[in-house]
Amino acid sequence: MTRTTNERWTSLRKPTLILLIAMALWAMCATSYAQNLIGSPGAGWQTWNLAKRVDGNFIDLNNNGAPYWDVPFLAFGQYSGTPASKSVGWCMTSNGDCQGIGSALFAPGPIPFWAKYYNAATDVGGAIDPKMFFKSNSYGASYRATLYLNTATNTTEINEFGWFETNSTGTVKGPRHVLFQGSGNPPGSLTPDPVGKTVTFQPTQYFGYYYQDVSDPQSFSPYSGCLAYTIFGFNDSDCTAAGQGDHVFAIFTQNPDLDPIYWIAGQDPSMCNFDGDCNLTIVKVQPVQIEH
Repeated sequence: MTRTTNERWTSLRKPTLILLIAMALWAMCATSYAQNLIGSPGAGWQTWNLAKRVDGNFIDLNNNGAPYWDVPFLAFGQYSGTPASKSVGWCMTSNGDCQGIGSALFAPGPIPFWAKYYNAATDVGGAIDPKMFFKSNSYGASYRATLYLNTATNTTEINEFGWFETNSTGTVKGPRHVLFQGSGNPPGSLTPDPVGKTVTFQPTQYFGYYYQDVSDPQSFSPYSGCLAYTIFGFNDSDCTAAGQGDHVFAIFTQNPDLDPIYWIAGQDPSMCNFDGDCNLTIVKVQPVQIEH
């Protein structure tokens, strides 16, 4: 029986329609478990690079406080004894004295970071966004966290790292949930989780990250340590003391527009040598894809 033109056209369209539907479903499955960063107005993803000046020194990694995480950092002073090449930027690019992120094979490189406007060509700007937290785009979504670096000058005082619950406006400091165990309170009473450990967690819809620095005692307890949050206003008073400096987070991303992977870094202040314990913690967080 001879088919009409419409019938032939319909038969040709069916495989294409099926393919398009399958691609759409795949895309929905691939992106529905993403987590998106929520920050303050005026902040966004900033780019940087490893370009060098004529003298051979890096333009964007020079310990001048621009971006805010590029500071003279002493966490690796036990190796070289000098306050240079120690901030999280050196670790993300496996440069300077920071080769502890699992070698250059695993270091993500100069990927975008979240902050106020930064000019990489002139190395100006890059102020911290004091309010950074996340929204999970799917109820009950799971994420995989991998501990890539957790070090300190005093190896008995390693940070605890985890996530905390908040609300859609980032105004609630909710319960904390440990992802990676630190050295405990009092310092050294627990065995820190090893670098390379991976855990899976299911956060609330809105959440942020925290770390506990046990080297900085609070006034009401000599061993409680201070708590630093990705929402800086939640930091304990001892994490914002003028003499100690500010405990801060730096957040980097891969694939910011599709299925983002985040590198969450908790960094002690540049003057952390006052207490003899300079911590740096780096955790990679990515969505757990579910097969459909």
